[in-house]
Amino acid sequence: MTKRITSVGASFGSSLRILRKERGMSLGDLARLVNYSRSHLSRVETGKKQPAEGLVRLCDEALGAKGSLLALAVRSPRRRSGTVSPVQLPRSIADFTGREEPLGQLDALLAEVHRQRDGQAVATVVEGAAGVGKTATVVHWSHRVRSHFPDGVLFADLQGFSLAGRPASSRQVLRNFMTALGAAPGYFSGELNDLAASYRSLLTGKRVLIVLDNAAGAEQVRPLLPASPQCMAVITSRSRLTGLVTRDGAHRITVPYLSGSECSGLLSRLAGTPLPLERDPCCECRYLPLTVRIAVEQREMVDGLELCERCGSESLLKYLCTTHDETSDMYTALSGSYRSLQPEAARALRLLGGCPGYVVTVSEAAKMLGVDIVRTRRVLDSLADIHLLHRSSREEYRFEKTVKGFARELAGHDTPLATYAGQGAGSC
Repeated sequence: MTKRITSVGASFGSSLRILRKERGMSLGDLARLVNYSRSHLSRVETGKKQPAEGLVRLCDEALGAKGSLLALAVRSPRRRSGTVSPVQLPRSIADFTGREEPLGQLDALLAEVHRQRDGQAVATVVEGAAGVGKTATVVHWSHRVRSHFPDGVLFADLQGFSLAGRPASSRQVLRNFMTALGAAPGYFSGELNDLAASYRSLLTGKRVLIVLDNAAGAEQVRPLLPASPQCMAVITSRSRLTGLVTRDGAHRITVPYLSGSECSGLLSRLAGTPLPLERDPCCECRYLPLTVRIAVEQREMVDGLELCERCGSESLLKYLCTTHDETSDMYTALSGSYRSLQPEAARALRLLGGCPGYVVTVSEAAKMLGVDIVRTRRVLDSLADIHLLHRSSREEYRFEKTVKGFARELAGHDTPLATYAGQGAGSC
């Protein structure tokens, strides 16, 4: 029994409770043996209070733990004095508009957190295309529900689709989170799994929201997920992160393109006056918040109709990459997605970008790529996974207009992305 306790990533308090029950002791029995109050021991077991070294030794002796509780307490992170309730959220956009459906889905998951008792912490993947407003939606919602997480809100940009460099290290994010939660730096040693176990121990009994923005993949995220049922993790990504859904039981929320009414509302707020979006009801344009904001800022339109016309224009990227701010540049955003692709998928995007129209059939793509149908579907699905294509049916995939413009610019280029992306952004 002692061996099992020391081998798991449990906190001192939870291990103490397990061992006490295994020995058939009530909390009152242990309180009499160690000369501490039942209420004090209860707070230790639930993680609300860190045990003093003397109490650890007394509990180890009283339960015959043979030093295992002592060893576990030494490995457990210590909080600095005082209550630490970090709120690390970036600022929310003042003119945030719409998004009622994903916000309502997040609210429903928050209600599930309140219903949890001894279950798993709620985790959800908020996914969608580059520029669709995943981060803005989650940050807006997180500010709105801060009061539901009195022990803090943690935020990290995992840089999964950033051109700046490699995705953020899970180890470094854990160290940053543990520092924010009050752990002393001396307890940050050990392997990644040990560090993650200490992080989960810090969260035991706490109600904390963890926002993991721009995730590259499931393996980057897993060590950062809490285990406490009172915590909630929200992960944003361009990838569908299927592994987190199938293996880790995460929920999935897809942030859609702006509807016509949402686009009209955003245009009106940005312009400071009602600005209806007049368009042909047969038009299939779908709007990205980032492109709408850039278009308004660039003053390239006189009314909503012209924006709709530009959505289908081959020159769309010409004015969406002139903001002189890479974090607000549609070309850079799509380049981040392209950079994450395996060579075969990157080649497919370049080849498909040179074809007329927006619909790609599996058979046509197979001929173009020179591979069999099964492999072709795998390649097309990898593009659809990060929203560079949309899977319309088993046989058809579709480009969105902005992505098609980007892929068309890539067509015929085989130079490395680091070189081409820089040239492309400067030549728009």
